[in-house]
Amino acid sequence: MSGAPWWQPGSAEEAEWVARDRQATWHPATHFVDQELMPALPIARAQGAYLETPSGARIFDAISSWWTCLHGHGHPHIARALSRQFEALDHVMFAGFTHRPAICLSEQLIARAPAPKAPYSRVFYADCGSAAVEVALKMSLQYRQQTGEPERLGLATLSNSYHGETLGALAVSGNAAYRERFQSLLFPTLTLPVPAGEHHQLADLEAGLGEHAEETERAIQLLTEHAPRLTALLIEPVIQCAGRMVMPGVGMYRALVSAAQRLGIHVIADEIAVGFGRTGRLFASEWGRPGEPPVQPDFLCLSKGLSGGVLPLSAVLVRAGIDAAFEGDPARSFLHSHTFTANPLACAAALASLELFDREGTLERVGVLSRTLERLRCQVAEAAGPVVTAHRQAGLVAALCLTPPESWSSPAGPGRLGLALRGEALRRGVLLRPLHDTIYWMPPYCVTEAELERLADVTLECIRAVVS
Repeated sequence: MSGAPWWQPGSAEEAEWVARDRQATWHPATHFVDQELMPALPIARAQGAYLETPSGARIFDAISSWWTCLHGHGHPHIARALSRQFEALDHVMFAGFTHRPAICLSEQLIARAPAPKAPYSRVFYADCGSAAVEVALKMSLQYRQQTGEPERLGLATLSNSYHGETLGALAVSGNAAYRERFQSLLFPTLTLPVPAGEHHQLADLEAGLGEHAEETERAIQLLTEHAPRLTALLIEPVIQCAGRMVMPGVGMYRALVSAAQRLGIHVIADEIAVGFGRTGRLFASEWGRPGEPPVQPDFLCLSKGLSGGVLPLSAVLVRAGIDAAFEGDPARSFLHSHTFTANPLACAAALASLELFDREGTLERVGVLSRTLERLRCQVAEAAGPVVTAHRQAGLVAALCLTPPESWSSPAGPGRLGLALRGEALRRGVLLRPLHDTIYWMPPYCVTEAELERLADVTLECIRAVVS
């Protein structure tokens, strides 16, 4: 790679941070060589929709710091809840102990979760999304062993899916880019086809999009053929986020869940990225045609925005009746634990976040902002011209897919379109982190319409600067 870095330290303090960081730390999803063009950006403060460097430069957080920040950074209501909780109880092991924040959060999640058939009966806590997925996998498998179905060992997943990068979660992810180097360590799964979902619109959330797609019908056929050996189906409702924000359709989701449950296959819904309002409903599983009841997965995995985006926390909601298989002899217990399970601070933050949904009318605000984002997405796609080959949206998540001309070459090196776009956005004070050829917007809910207008302007400028 050649050329000047897209970002350079703005002070001696920042230069020191960068130098020390490069020597001592290893960042996720970051190539060492990329740090020549884009050193790790020091952040000293954050408030609302903005990150701030030690020298005072402000960066608009257009992706909610990897899809976690719901209400904006440093929300005073969450900050006060954390302060009160820290003064009372910072942490206690959750094996053999309990505390008010965990109890209240479990009750709140069960009360708010989509449950048209039977309630969720229990919440099992962990500390990150991939851990929640592994909890659900193990719980489903042990359930089979303890209910006379030991032959049900198999797991089904969707192509292009992503459920995390610990080995169990990676094994059930259908995205080859994450799996290929570790294939020898992963157990086999049944991979189902999924509709491309390239042009999803807001209105499609209340339509049957994908229900009768060829891929959906083939997926149901495969589930039927392999049902006797399958314990669970892993699925991301509405959006395959790490899979370049593909949106296969609510109709596809509902059809696969219905087929799986009819065949006695557990459904593990990964709402880690899309839960808590991202699609416009508290849970993406609530979407369907007007009058249709919500989907009720057997296991509902949550994380990222669960704590409002301020502390690591994940949860698995377990459908009523499944827990009965773990009663009786101590040998039937579910032996899985994390050191910081149900940390009181994280649970207190999650409760404060849920209170904000009620106090601030958050879902109504997301609906208004989503319509603004829809208008801006279409404007950018039209203004950018044929380089934008697809664009789509679900709630407050929008994506634009780019196809550069054949003669195009990236200033960041071969195939590094996403890095070049990220650098140009950072140069303009905006945090974007494209997924290869796909720019996406996923701002916090405190964003204003004026800030969304600026985000659209900057995005168009970046496309023109990089793909010209």
